Amino acid sequence: MRNYNSKTLIGLGLIVTMGFIKCNKVETGFISDNMYYIENPLMTSQGTVTVSSSIVEDGSTDPVSVQLTKVTDAGGNDVMALLTKTDSIMGFSGSISYLDSTIALLNKKISVTAAVPLSVNPIGGRIQLTPATQFVPVGEYSIDIKVSNIRGSKMIPNACKIIIGGTGSPDTVYAGTYAGTLDNTTLGYVAALANPNISVTYTPSETNKLVYKYFDKNGKVYNPKAGGIFARPSRWSMKQFDPYYPEVLTDTSVEYQFPSVPNEFPVFVNPGVNGIIPRGNYGVFPAFPAASNDSGHPIFAFLDMAFFQQGTYVINTTFTDIAWK
Repeated sequence: MRNYNSKTLIGLGLIVTMGFIKCNKVETGFISDNMYYIENPLMTSQGTVTVSSSIVEDGSTDPVSVQLTKVTDAGGNDVMALLTKTDSIMGFSGSISYLDSTIALLNKKISVTAAVPLSVNPIGGRIQLTPATQFVPVGEYSIDIKVSNIRGSKMIPNACKIIIGGTGSPDTVYAGTYAGTLDNTTLGYVAALANPNISVTYTPSETNKLVYKYFDKNGKVYNPKAGGIFARPSRWSMKQFDPYYPEVLTDTSVEYQFPSVPNEFPVFVNPGVNGIIPRGNYGVFPAFPAASNDSGHPIFAFLDMAFFQQGTYVINTTFTDIAWK
């Protein structure tokens, strides 16, 4: 029988222990199977900036790296290329006022930057949607991500649903509309007329244009070229909001071409008289001579509108209690 001394036994014990450790490697860190986004679905509108919260790591060891791996639409189609394609988006580099009254001055404050509609920040996993979503169809999308840390990686399919909605109506009537008669001599306010009816038709086109048409209670359209048009005293007209192109009078309309700009047109609010804004940020007051209608007075309408897309708008304004002569 072989005899072992104490040193030999200790050596054998160390060998066995080292072999056991080598075969059973201690794992470092932790990565959860239950990471998620609080905002799910994440909702946005075309052309706007939306950012989610960081992904909830559920105790995973920091730092955590997140990678976008796939984007699908509601039909399951892979649309990763569409949602991560770089596009040029317009923005303002400074505030715009009525002093920026030429195309050259306006363009000095318009910047063009490159952006992708959708990205995921690798640190923290925030989902970032930019104004480049204006080039992405309205609908529902789903993203797959890969999350990694010192422990390893996890693939998370359908990590978050993203809903991209439209911008709403292509135009907005801010403060409604009203109308009235004016004094024949002083052009001061005399009395109210019924609120005009407003309808707007929007057509995407190569020409950015506002086409105003004015109808009477019988459906007859006003002839600005023959009858003339002016603004109610101490109030604004659209040509003040749009000094970039000439006002054009036709036998059925008053037309204003407008430049391509970010966000909306007009690009600045009404500075008003002595710093006081009368009747709305974008309010205009088209007025018509006494000889144009059967009220016996000059008349005016108030329209407070902004326009959110590039293209042509036809704004039909109908007076329900006067007739054109």
